Amino acid sequence: MGDGTDEVELHLAFWNTWLLSPRLARRGPRLPDLGGWFGPDVARRAPLVGAAVRGRFDAVALSEVFEASEQDAVAGAWPEASFVAGPGAQRLRLQSSGLMALVAPGVELLRTERHAYRSGGDLRDSDTYATKGALLTTIRSRAGGPPVDLISTHLFAGGDLLPIPGADDAARHHLARMAQVDELVGFIERVHDPDHVLVVAGDLNVRADDPDPRLASPDERYRDLAAHLDRAGLHDVWADHGRGPGPTCTFADPADLPPDPDEPDRVVDRDDDASGERIDYLWLRIPPSIEGRVAVGRPRRWAFSGRGVRGGPAGSLSDHLALSVALHLPA
Repeated sequence: MGDGTDEVELHLAFWNTWLLSPRLARRGPRLPDLGGWFGPDVARRAPLVGAAVRGRFDAVALSEVFEASEQDAVAGAWPEASFVAGPGAQRLRLQSSGLMALVAPGVELLRTERHAYRSGGDLRDSDTYATKGALLTTIRSRAGGPPVDLISTHLFAGGDLLPIPGADDAARHHLARMAQVDELVGFIERVHDPDHVLVVAGDLNVRADDPDPRLASPDERYRDLAAHLDRAGLHDVWADHGRGPGPTCTFADPADLPPDPDEPDRVVDRDDDASGERIDYLWLRIPPSIEGRVAVGRPRRWAFSGRGVRGGPAGSLSDHLALSVALHLPA
């Protein structure tokens, strides 16, 4: 968190937690999971998620924490942190956005804003019933330094509901996601202070390397995403500073997630890593006024394995890895 002299250090993270187990009412019984759609051991994993990030990051943005009970359990495991909830359920969208943020006590929480996306899928898509959106959390280290606008989101995935024509059309899904990204950029233009550092974090459901045979290049959809976000001056932190391909989900074997010898909760990054998919991202914009005075650390991935509960198939606490980065900012 910085030494209070020439620079301050902020450790930021994003994590899709897979705390998906809808209730019939706000505190009522859970819906039966008849098709394996919902996350396992949600009630047990929720406080473990909070404990895993407690004190490790200065601010962490989380997704797929859909129910108030799970949000309370995550926040309750880090009671010293400030808790910010994302957009809640709206009208026919029966689920909340699943977004929340936790801000460490050594960091000031300056402002929050929320946006619910109007764009999305249709009745063929389970995502239609969730309030997809974005959450702004403006923070600043108590040791000084510039404010940081941390904006988290979780874009439309598509399909997974009615097996009818077009339900699993990846091209349709991508267009819906890009419509949401256009809204996200509009939200940034409304709420982001250009003198603040900007970090956009989230599960964007766009593969950095997409095997769809209809694409001219495996990175075609990723390049489209990057072009949309370039309107806000954003750059992919992993592409600029990471090591290896950096997959974040769809792991099947614990061997896909070798623990870092220096920090067992963290995953070793390998140049030849052929496992999983990279769909979780950190995007960064540094204001021109301090561009030469900000250093970006190497982003890292976190599995938080070995908690004794059933999470992701490869043994991680969720089916996605957490992503983190350290920003070294002028004091």
